[in-house]
Amino acid sequence: MRASFASFRNALSFSRSLAVALTVSSLASCGGDSSGSGGADAPTGGAGAAGAGVVSGGNSAGGNSAGGNSAGGNSAGGAAAGGSSAGGSSAGGSSAGGGGAGGAASVAGVGAHSLSYFAQSENGLAAITSPALQTAASGSTILVSTGRGVFNAFALPTDNKGNSPYAQLGVPHTYTNYPLSGTGLYSFEGAIGGANHVVSNSNQPYDEITMAVVEVKNGSNVQDFTWVERLNGQALTAAPVTTTGPATLVAFWWGDGGVGEEKIAVPNNGFVVLDSLGTPGEVVQCFVAAKDVAAAGTYDVTWDATPPQGAQLWLVAVQ
Repeated sequence: MRASFASFRNALSFSRSLAVALTVSSLASCGGDSSGSGGADAPTGGAGAAGAGVVSGGNSAGGNSAGGNSAGGNSAGGAAAGGSSAGGSSAGGSSAGGGGAGGAASVAGVGAHSLSYFAQSENGLAAITSPALQTAASGSTILVSTGRGVFNAFALPTDNKGNSPYAQLGVPHTYTNYPLSGTGLYSFEGAIGGANHVVSNSNQPYDEITMAVVEVKNGSNVQDFTWVERLNGQALTAAPVTTTGPATLVAFWWGDGGVGEEKIAVPNNGFVVLDSLGTPGEVVQCFVAAKDVAAAGTYDVTWDATPPQGAQLWLVAVQ
């Protein structure tokens, strides 16, 4: 998160756009809360040329198990292994702890996902886009969460498959420590997908913006969602969600730390980190994690952040 809103108005130099993205096959449904926390990834990938640098992760066989790590071949809680240098891209191995050959087609699970961002003052484009994703042809719910430096620029996302309009879940929220900045969450149920699926959101030129996209395959509806902000010194526990049956839970951590240090956020309760942006600098930091549950219940997740900081926490249940 930037040091102050004034720096946005003063910093108008154009540079390159940045993005981090990866696509991973669905998480296997493990059932209930499992032990171990998801591994935390350092951000991988560097700047692209005119568009966006992309880091591609390998696919797991049937998904990640509790305590496993997100794509990119990183060990739990470790730094990125095989991350790209600026302007390049790398291909990571499959995530640790993969399950079997996948569950029944009717069971919801994570499909394609990505995280894209522009640092402050680095891109004058009018929109930020995901990389081309390979989503299911039909039957998925697409979740999009966006963090912005300029709060009044929030708008519904769009995509190139004709899914419109995306629904706003609740309302965008400002940060207590950054009252001109904030986060929002959106969904589209019953999405049409396929190859080269690109999600877009409008961008205030030269603003800092981060956009996380998560496909939940076979997820027919958003059963529940919550938002809460926890300030530095408080436990970073998301407000709980309640499901009426098997579901995929997706958690978004939007930290409010300063610009000078690497940020790491590690979830508990068996959540597995999918994508992350914790790089130093004037960016909107974000970690995304997910978990499958096999039964109706009430679930939450607590994040351990380094360095200590507050965060906005979204938690979504799709079933």
